[in-house]
Amino acid sequence: MTVTTAERRRSSRAAAAHPATISSRRGRFLARGRTANISENGAFVVSRCTRSKLRGETVILDVAVPTAAARGGRDERREVRYLCRIIRTENLGELLGIALAFVEKLA
Repeated sequence: MTVTTAERRRSSRAAAAHPATISSRRGRFLARGRTANISENGAFVVSRCTRSKLRGETVILDVAVPTAAARGGRDERREVRYLCRIIRTENLGELLGIALAFVEKLA
């Protein structure tokens, strides 16, 4: 017996709660939140953003990830920036889930 699913992801996701900011390509702030998970090809960000009409937009995602060299218990982070396409949005009660596909790593 073969089981098929609607899974279309090309890479597996890992749970990751990193601070994230989404802005327009022109730099206008759109949303601030945290990643819920991340993969080689995209991320899912949970935000208090009220704009649910973001689908299909190309945006900039800034994610603050921990550095490998964090010393003395300090929380050192570096900013990683991606050009992304919004795949879908999902209402999560008072929160909005934003599924992003990475187009290009910018920094």
